[in-house]
Amino acid sequence: MTPMSGGLDWLAVGVVAEERAAGDGPGILGGGAARLVAHAAALHARTALVGKVGADDAGNRVRDSLERLGVDLRWLREAPDLRTTIWHQPDGDPQLRRLQRGADLALRLDELPPLSLAAALTVVSGYSLSVEPGRSAALGALTSAKARGGRSALLLEAELLWWTNARMTRRVLEPALAAADSVALHEADVRVLFGAADGREAIRLLTDSGPRLVYLARPDGSVILGEAGRVHTCSGESGADAPRDRYAGAAAFWVALAHRAAPRKAAAGAPRQPAHA
Repeated sequence: MTPMSGGLDWLAVGVVAEERAAGDGPGILGGGAARLVAHAAALHARTALVGKVGADDAGNRVRDSLERLGVDLRWLREAPDLRTTIWHQPDGDPQLRRLQRGADLALRLDELPPLSLAAALTVVSGYSLSVEPGRSAALGALTSAKARGGRSALLLEAELLWWTNARMTRRVLEPALAAADSVALHEADVRVLFGAADGREAIRLLTDSGPRLVYLARPDGSVILGEAGRVHTCSGESGADAPRDRYAGAAAFWVALAHRAAPRKAAAGAPRQPAHA
């Protein structure tokens, strides 16, 4: 799983937004696809982002942040009639979370790059599955990964999907899980999908749905990896917490896979990666 000559390590597809902790002032880079690809670029992966922003100041800030990291933005579309999506406190108490919907979920299937663009890994943000046409674009990216010469990866984001539309969460995730070679999630996603099931049981249930690899990040900085029916626990460093950025571990894991690391080695190193982006 290595890029063809001139190909990419990563093609990231999905949610691109601005994230704000409080108030209405300028925020930071947000959205699963944008944050993941920023971490991957900071880890020296060759990356491109497929997404959509509005023709506004927030969209310009997002574009500038990613350009500085060297992300290929040829497929970051601009929707002149829509604003850039804004997330308020996405990591905080769900009661305080707020979303200003914008352009990101308007990405269409026909706006994906041609299949001639090779990528070792096509990484899709799960929140893209919440509505059409973004859902079709996300599923199309997952199912076309093999045609690009690589594999597919899904950031589950079940907790955010559940917060938006609990009734639809399982239904929209089923085809994505069936198409994904690897999946990354957090314990909040486990609680939403499987209630009181522990991490190992959750991994077994997920691998039954299709993925070959399941990467579960835990609050103590450790990782549980499911690999072809086996489950490995990769402990965090003594006294260390999980990376401050919830995207850092999964990004480091997938960068290592794109560079042909064995899955267990990739998972063991991922929690120790600093959050550069």
